[in-house]
Amino acid sequence: MTFVPYAVSWNLTGRCNLACDHCYLDANARTCGDDGELTTEQAIDTVGQIAALNPESVLILTGGEPLLRHDLDRIVGAAAAAGLMVVLGTNGVLLDRSAARRLKEAGLAGVGVSIDSLDPLIHDTFRRKRGALSASMQGLAFAREEGLSVQVQTTVMRSNIRDIPLIAQWAHHIGAKVFNLFFLVCVGRGEQMTDISPTQYEETLRWAASEKDRFPGMMVRPKCAPHFKRILHQNNPDDPLLSTYVAACRAGTHYLRITPHGAVTPCPYMETQAGSLTRTSLSAIWADAPELTRFRRPDYEGKCGRCRYRLLCGGCRARALATVGDPMGEDQWCVYEPVGVEAPITTVDTDAKFGVKGESSLAWDADAEAILGKIPFFARPMVRMGVERRAMAEKVERITLEYFRRVSPSPRMFGDAAPPSPVTVETATDAAEIPWTPDAKERVSHAPEFVRPGIPKLMQKRACERGKTVIDSAFLSEIRDESMMLASRRIKKLGIDELSMDAWDAARKKLFAKSPEKIQVIDTITELLNGREQKNGPIVERFSGYMADSLGKKLGWSKEARLRMERAPAFVREKAARAVEGFARENGYRIVNEEALDKALAQMPFGAMTGASPSPDRT
Repeated sequence: MTFVPYAVSWNLTGRCNLACDHCYLDANARTCGDDGELTTEQAIDTVGQIAALNPESVLILTGGEPLLRHDLDRIVGAAAAAGLMVVLGTNGVLLDRSAARRLKEAGLAGVGVSIDSLDPLIHDTFRRKRGALSASMQGLAFAREEGLSVQVQTTVMRSNIRDIPLIAQWAHHIGAKVFNLFFLVCVGRGEQMTDISPTQYEETLRWAASEKDRFPGMMVRPKCAPHFKRILHQNNPDDPLLSTYVAACRAGTHYLRITPHGAVTPCPYMETQAGSLTRTSLSAIWADAPELTRFRRPDYEGKCGRCRYRLLCGGCRARALATVGDPMGEDQWCVYEPVGVEAPITTVDTDAKFGVKGESSLAWDADAEAILGKIPFFARPMVRMGVERRAMAEKVERITLEYFRRVSPSPRMFGDAAPPSPVTVETATDAAEIPWTPDAKERVSHAPEFVRPGIPKLMQKRACERGKTVIDSAFLSEIRDESMMLASRRIKKLGIDELSMDAWDAARKKLFAKSPEKIQVIDTITELLNGREQKNGPIVERFSGYMADSLGKKLGWSKEARLRMERAPAFVREKAARAVEGFARENGYRIVNEEALDKALAQMPFGAMTGASPSPDRT
């Protein structure tokens, strides 16, 4: 079996603006750093070496605090240009909008921010900085608003273990793509800390296994916790995640760490150096260093060596090193006790990782192979093996695109490196038609002739995007209001602040001078409006409300939602408004109405601070 790194964790610097209790680096808080850290030129060279080893690796840039590196943008840009998927691990305190925008433009794919409690007292005490929680939450909001995929990282401790479900709910509501659970290994400043007990460890992993599918659009993934695979198998041997989630501890097999000084170790929690990039190439270290290659033979000691899950799980190698002094020793934080020497369980992922005889030589059609190539690198061998095994069992001689789509796992199972899958026009319009209520159909029948034919298609698309099961009159009003808001924002950009027929003339001259078809639409609308005996008062009033909106930045606000937000104290209004807009955009709203406002405020730790309580008729 050929082992290649699927992920590289790179501590860019030991410097940090915080002094967190658990940091494995024992970062030098608020210092000027160390002259021995890799220079910009050395860092760019290291990027090239990582890409040469595996151009499809996930590169995790962390610290210390990576935002303290003045050359971070250049490093990100070089890595993205080399084809690597680049993500940033940060405490989020220094992540302002400008930094998020620059990093996005440089090619950063996502940001993981550490949130250890929604209680400022717990989080700020742990991070040793007052206001850290608020700043980290704001950093997450900036990252999301600038188009970065966001992840929430939580270290499980005795002080927050009962709050993990609440943090997961919050992470989902702010639009996180992944909720990562980290488990303390006693190294660095965390060396003197008391870990959670093995029972608490097991309980947390069982919670993650039971809740992993509860949050649509967000994965729940324990990190550095191979016992999770054992629990998945105990719960359901056919769990789809077992065929796409890399087996056993990844240290030295599909994962490595680079220190600020260029040393290579099996993982961030193991200080055992396999070599230094200042003296030896990364490819040579990866191929030959015994400190890495020893993990590619699952010859474990103690109960891990006797356990039936030794290929699927194998225990945390860093914890074995920290507790028994042997990286191949037993993981004492596992509660499972083997009976004698048990026969190892093998699955697609164990076979894909450690290798099996009798590999298939089935032919693949080019289009099926192309789709397989889009699956994240770390999951690809498992998916290929699983599809081919099923094909052989069903006596299928060739893998076609149709067969591959029918039997391959859901993209949602592909784990933490899988990019988000946005809803496209094709997926929306290809879905089964969503039914209409009679009153909605009746309402459309009275729409002007020149717009009526396009309404059904638009409503089907919008309803599919938002998960609606029926198109009713209220939904028609929602989409109408969004269209009015968008029109008013475009009109305001023309320098018109008051709704009048002059707006149509301005639009006609400035926007559509070179489009006869659109000019004809404007003329048709003008003729229709001039021909009405009475104005539609409520529509005019609503349009005027959107014209008066000065609160919205990315989205427009309905009059009702805007007035409620304007009641919020000035010191929190701007932050709350931007957070509400971010929530609305992430959840498919194209306007901030009262429904979006209520849902957003209910999920925000500072929502109660705004004073933007629901209107009496909405309580």
